[in-house]
Order: sequence, then C-alpha cells, then structure tokens
Amino acid sequence: MILWVMPDSGAKTKANYQKLVERFQKEYPKAQVQVQVLTRNVLWKKIFMMRNPAAGETIPDLLQIPHYWTALMTRAGVAENLSKLDPGLSLSSTLYPLRPHCYKPGTKDLYSYPWWFDMSALHYRADHLKFVTKNPQEELSTWQGLLDVCERLAGHFKDVEGYYPMQNGDWRGSLSTRSTFMEVWGRGADLFTPDLTDTLIHTAPFKQGVKDYIELALKEYMPILRERGSLGTMLTGKASMLLSRKQGISSFEGRGGARVKTLPVPRTGDQPQAYLSGMNLVINAAGKDKETALEFIKWSARADNQVLYATMMDVFPAFEDSFEQFIFSSSQRLQTYSGILASARTLPNITITGTVIEILNKIFAVSATQIVEGRFTQASLDIELDRAAKEVQYLLSLYEG
Repeated sequence: MILWVMPDSGAKTKANYQKLVERFQKEYPKAQVQVQVLTRNVLWKKIFMMRNPAAGETIPDLLQIPHYWTALMTRAGVAENLSKLDPGLSLSSTLYPLRPHCYKPGTKDLYSYPWWFDMSALHYRADHLKFVTKNPQEELSTWQGLLDVCERLAGHFKDVEGYYPMQNGDWRGSLSTRSTFMEVWGRGADLFTPDLTDTLIHTAPFKQGVKDYIELALKEYMPILRERGSLGTMLTGKASMLLSRKQGISSFEGRGGARVKTLPVPRTGDQPQAYLSGMNLVINAAGKDKETALEFIKWSARADNQVLYATMMDVFPAFEDSFEQFIFSSSQRLQTYSGILASARTLPNITITGTVIEILNKIFAVSATQIVEGRFTQASLDIELDRAAKEVQYLLSLYEG
C-alpha cells in the first residue's frame, strides 16, 4: 500500500510515520506500507491526475486530505465510496464537528474518514509577558490588546537581535490564510453566505478581518518570508507569542525553562473564534491495494492508535473516546481546549472550498512580498479581494448551483 501524507510533524514526519507503520505491520505482518510525504501544494496539484495517471506514474492507495477537500475528491472521481467497501463503517463515535466533512454532499455515503484534527490558539511565554503586563489573560483577550502587548514587547526586547513579539506560525514564513479566519469570523464575515450561494470576500467586514491579521506584519510584530525557525522563535527567546493550530503543550515542555501558556485567539468581535481543521483519510478509487488501505483506516481509528499519533503530532484525536482519554490526561489541555473547542468552526465541505483557499493563498503571498518590499497598500489588497470575489461567485454558479 502506498500512503501519501503531508509533513505535519516537520522534520519529525518520517520518523513518526515509521513508528506508526511498524506498529501497524506488527498486527498486519503481510501488509507492505510505503509512506510518501508531500506538501499540501504538491498534493493539491496531483489530485486531478490520480484518476487518469500517466503510464508508470505512482499513485497512492490511501491519502491524507484536509477535511474540506472531500466534496472535491468525490466530484473528481478520486475518492472511493467507503460505505460500499464496508457498509458497517460508521461515524457514530466521531466528534460531531468532524462528521459533515466525511460525506459526499447530499448523500449518506462516506468518502473520507476522520484521522485527527487541530484548532487554533494563542501560545505565549509567561517569562516574557510578565515584563509588559500584569494580566496577560485579560489583555490578550482582544485583538487590540494583542497589538498593544506586541508594541510593549518590541520596546522591552529592542536590544535582542532578530526579536519579534510574534513568531510566524506559517511554515513558509508567509501570511497565513488559516490564521486570518478567526479575525474575519470575529468581524461577522465568512468565505460564503450561510446558504453557500454567494461569497463575502468582497465585503467590508471580511477586508477588516484580513487587515487585523496583516497588521502583525505591517507593524513588524511578526517576521514574514523567512523560513520557520530562522529567527523570531519562542524556543530561542526571539519571540514571545505564537498563533498556532498545534496544541503546543509538549513542544515547549522542558525547553530551557520556558513556561508557555495557552489562550483562545484574541477576539476581534464579541466572542473569540477558533479555526478547527480536520485531517481525513481517503482511499483512491484507482488504487491497487484498497483492502490494506481500509484496514489502515479502521486501525487508525482505534483509541490506542489515535492517542499515540495525537501525542506525537501535538494534535487531537478525532473520536469521542480517544479525545476524552487524551484531553483528560493533562489538566492544562482540559482547561484550555475544552473552551476553545466550544467556539471552533470549520470550513464547509463543498466542491470549491479548496480552490478558494488557493486563490486567497496567492493573494496573501503577493501581499507578503509587497510588505517586505515596502509597496503594500490596503487599497491594492482590497482590489485583489474584489477580483477574487467575482471569481468565487463564478465558481459557485458553476459547481454549487
């Protein structure tokens, strides 16, 4: 079986998957599993060749996808109908927010299966924040408070070479589309209208939410267009805060005495918002080893394997029993993330969602370059968002009408 995955553990990805595969093969000794690691961008480009691969081209039997790709994978004819492969496969024990993203829209057939999920939060170094605020929890509850704290941190650590108040959570060092959603939602906007017939990308609240996030780069509170870890990192003491979807508990424990605390993402509206991203497993309709792929899906859903992988990945198990077991193992996890989960939102499982994210990624990449070169203007960003809205409206009429 060939398994395509994303580099979710960074440099540890291959080692983590090696442990997972060895564990699987102990129970299924006849299974031959080959793991191939692809970035999200590469995987996106390969979706459309999987149904009709060129001669000699390697295709997966099983692949990892973001939750909102399921509808596209079914429309493209890439995803196998799991309900037909195993009619007994059920989502009854899956955490509720993850369920809608596993079905082919308009049907009760499963085409992807939950694996794990993460959700956004704000991590901060307590030893840094004590120099600039007496009550970080209160000040960091709002976006304006976050900016005020960043300003004070920048002044306090002005003599530390390469210091930025905020570490960039995007592995490319660019502006993160996913980190923008919380601010956009807080402003009362979204990618689409509630009935999914139109987009809100061109509206003033959406643009304001984007502006909220981009201010971190404009005010030089967060580095952009630099590789992760090159500077501005919390572990090296050259950053004090981080917006991240990884839970981050074990990432900081025992590292140089840095005590890291976690809060909800600061709100831009009345209530805090959290972005929940699920990762699902899909069997390739053109795969040659669907039997092993199905066994791996069911094996990975087992509580012991869910907890093991979530621990290695700093993410959360996707099923109720394993989630409870995982979150109750740490009072810090329980106290912090139970509240965040209550406010968490997902992107809709419709055909064009992945394409819309790609459109926004390109706009933000251009904006990042313009900021670095001193050419950025809010007007130019607004024009690009207006153009994107027209493109999205066309896609909605074409695929979702």
